[in-house]
Amino acid sequence: MNILQIANKAIFPPDGGSLAILSLTKAYIRNGHKVHLLNMITHKHFNKNDIVKNKYENYLEINGVSVNTKIYLLKLFFNFLFSNKPYISQRFISKKFDNKLEITLNNNSFDFVQIEGLYVLQYIKTIRKNFKGKILYRSHNIESLIWKRNYEETSSNLKKIYFRSLFKRLQKFEKSLINTYDYLIPISQTDATIYNELGNIKPVLISPFGVDFKSLKTQIIDDNLKTEQSINYIGALDWIPNQEGLIWFIDQCMPELLKSFPQIKLHVAGRNAPKWLRKKLERKNILFLGEVNNAYEFMLSPGPMIVPLFSGSGMRVKIIEGMALKKAIIATNIAADGINCLHNENIILANNINDFVNSTITLINNPDIQNNIGENAHDFVQEHFDFEKIGSKILNFIR
Repeated sequence: MNILQIANKAIFPPDGGSLAILSLTKAYIRNGHKVHLLNMITHKHFNKNDIVKNKYENYLEINGVSVNTKIYLLKLFFNFLFSNKPYISQRFISKKFDNKLEITLNNNSFDFVQIEGLYVLQYIKTIRKNFKGKILYRSHNIESLIWKRNYEETSSNLKKIYFRSLFKRLQKFEKSLINTYDYLIPISQTDATIYNELGNIKPVLISPFGVDFKSLKTQIIDDNLKTEQSINYIGALDWIPNQEGLIWFIDQCMPELLKSFPQIKLHVAGRNAPKWLRKKLERKNILFLGEVNNAYEFMLSPGPMIVPLFSGSGMRVKIIEGMALKKAIIATNIAADGINCLHNENIILANNINDFVNSTITLINNPDIQNNIGENAHDFVQEHFDFEKIGSKILNFIR
């Protein structure tokens, strides 16, 4: 088959969204099909074709269109006052991209079109006008839910006003696009339930983020706890839920942990940290690494991995990857949403200061527990999140 995949972000640098997009691209190719990936090049993401060229050049064509998605405060202000549409989605409307999409559809014969995320679903009219085949909508998260949780969690009154408005607008926007596709492939059961509550009547298949275990085999380390341990965190640091969760851990949990482990360090990796956050990370017991060259090597650092998340939606790719690498992970229920992992078996779930602190102390003091949880996590992910199996299920689902 010949597949068109449409996305609002390019493939590099890797983050949860770009990795989720590329994982299905590779999965379709591994299942013997060709993929044309049309995506947006922004100030945050660009196409680095050498990542996939050697392995997939005969099966994959990537075309990027430059789109200015930067946030301008004046535009945001006018949008808030004089529009009822979410500014966050309006940033991805581009005549240039729309034209390229139309040309791509008219100049190729595709078996189906896959739309990656809400912000390119708004191009559905152009797709319908120029394509008569099957259209899949792969929802990475519920955008309105992210901003609802941001609204509920923030302590700033000004942010509360704006986040609540954005949540209401996004909810209305999501409802307006329900059932415009032929098939819905959300990333988690939680998201599927919400879409059905919003009025979805189209066929649904859960399509989680998938891991390429063939490329992980040489990177897994079975005995990685012989050296000094640290507490490890990795995530995009320009994303509000990550910022809030990390600050919470630093302010609320680290002081307690330092009482038990005065020399322990929190290793933080992540790109696009704003100046105010970098300033916050300038502490004796924190090592801020910024964007790392190899996320897997960082995640394999000895010691537990933490994911303190109290807002957001969708599935946390770094949890899946960390589990595949046999990491013992401590995460909130919101962070682990949609993964169906089991507390104290293949992950540690903690939702308050005491639980996070006590769980971290237990793991640091007991490398055997870390190893057991990591082994169980790896087996669990290999059974349920292998990307070739996920791609095959989607292909069988639409046949």
